[in-house]
Amino acid sequence: MASEFCLSLTKYFLFVFNLVFFFLGSALLSLGLWIMFSETTVLIPAPRFISLSLFSYLLIISGVVTISLGFFGSLGALKEVKCMLAIYFILLTVLLVAQTMGGVLLITQKSLFEKSLESHVQTLIKDFGKNDSDLRDFERTLVVLQREAKCCGWSGPDDWKPKKHCSCYSPNNFTANVTDHSDHSDTYTCNVTTWHLHEKGCKEYVEEWLSGHILIILMVVFVLAVVEISGSILSMCLYRQTSVDYTLTLYR
Repeated sequence: MASEFCLSLTKYFLFVFNLVFFFLGSALLSLGLWIMFSETTVLIPAPRFISLSLFSYLLIISGVVTISLGFFGSLGALKEVKCMLAIYFILLTVLLVAQTMGGVLLITQKSLFEKSLESHVQTLIKDFGKNDSDLRDFERTLVVLQREAKCCGWSGPDDWKPKKHCSCYSPNNFTANVTDHSDHSDTYTCNVTTWHLHEKGCKEYVEEWLSGHILIILMVVFVLAVVEISGSILSMCLYRQTSVDYTLTLYR
């Protein structure tokens, strides 16, 4: 009797838990698609340091992954379908292993990662406005980062040669002669001889931001790990206790 109660408790807890994730994933996917195809994006709350189109891709990917986990977890738990529970367990395990490997590589190969990132950003700056279309979102993100964080280039303003982008400057409290250019125009400089140039490189800003938010990042990673491990354990317990086989259920 006690074992049946524990089985039912595990079953419905796993169902409700993953149902919430399913609806959360649906919301993320819907928001991502809306941002991607919406003609007006004025009222869309996007992060300050990322372009809307890149933000929409992140939302869509997160939504698809979350929906998949929620679907297999909730339906597998409710109907006690062993193959769906197994898929759910495998997805969670793969996700946890990938996150762990990514964290280990990031720690052990930190210097290599920093050099690679610096090289890519400097190449992006060097070919700004002439990069392939799939890099345009990163160009927009760089422009927004420089404007909002008041930084210039990756290591410093000298990364921009021979001319610096308008987002490297802050206007003073008087009128200056400025030509309005799009982020991807070949002519992306401004007549800003009297404007203030951001002397700090964006690398320094990113490092300061990470140092100031490291505790929050670690807490989020820890909570995600606990959720994934708990889901894996519960799904495997339910898998071992249930006797329903999906292929047999279809033909009964």
